Amino acid sequence: MDSPERSRRLMGDPIRKLATALGLAGLLAVGAAGPVFAAGSGQDPEATALQGAKLTLSQGIAIAEKRTGGKAFDAGVDVKAGKPHIIVETNGARGVQTVTIDAQSGTVISIEAGGQPD
Repeated sequence: MDSPERSRRLMGDPIRKLATALGLAGLLAVGAAGPVFAAGSGQDPEATALQGAKLTLSQGIAIAEKRTGGKAFDAGVDVKAGKPHIIVETNGARGVQTVTIDAQSGTVISIEAGGQPD
């Protein structure tokens, strides 16, 4: 003898399953959209500026090492006037040098001598 209650227990409550599925889908949608909203909110100008960068940090380090003849010991990203720059510090025969590279084009903007390795 099958009762509706027994059938619901065996199959699960279809309304509860649907509500759970919709809730999870909503959470996934909000989670996926989060970075898009954060990029447009002005909270992190580096992240926003780097979205269009063509150069990776590794490529910037390679450029700086080649130009200075030294080895990189520090590297990072900076945003100046809304444009992303890769800043690499190298140490070699010519001492410590700081190289600034345009992250859009890969062009070396400046090489400054001096400083001490960290």
